[in-house]
Amino acid sequence: METLLSLLDRQGPSLHALLTRLTLREDVAEDLMQDLFIKLSGSERLDQVDNLAAYARTCAMNLAFDWRRREKRLTTCSDDLIDAVADGKSVLSHLVENEQVKAVLDAAENLSKLQRQVFVLRYIEQRSFEQIATETDKTPHHVRALASRSLARVREICSKVQVKADGGGQS
Repeated sequence: METLLSLLDRQGPSLHALLTRLTLREDVAEDLMQDLFIKLSGSERLDQVDNLAAYARTCAMNLAFDWRRREKRLTTCSDDLIDAVADGKSVLSHLVENEQVKAVLDAAENLSKLQRQVFVLRYIEQRSFEQIATETDKTPHHVRALASRSLARVREICSKVQVKADGGGQS
């Protein structure tokens, strides 16, 4: 238990930030942090994990993407939109930015677990190929290939969604 508390003390802020970026909601990130703590504290394999920080980050990503799958719904005027207007951002620019992030995260859900992990670590967490290689137990070259393929796949999915939204998918 002390190991887990130490981990959350050191990694808690970055895990919370990751969950916030993946869910786009602060309140959900807080709930998922609690779920993460419960999941980790109940894990029987925790003593067998070599890199506890990487394990916790992977669990956090899985929790966030599981939440995203459950929460496929339209949102109306949210608090973050109201905050954006108060901060001087135009409503349209905030909506476009928010929808683009949602589209990318939705597309990332279609990646394999390893590709999604590499995609999140590289393009959301901004980690180096070497750091990702260490966490995933892959070579930096393999991580580069996975990152490239995952980015290409996300772009492909987003472009298909855009074509459908533009009416190109109609007969």
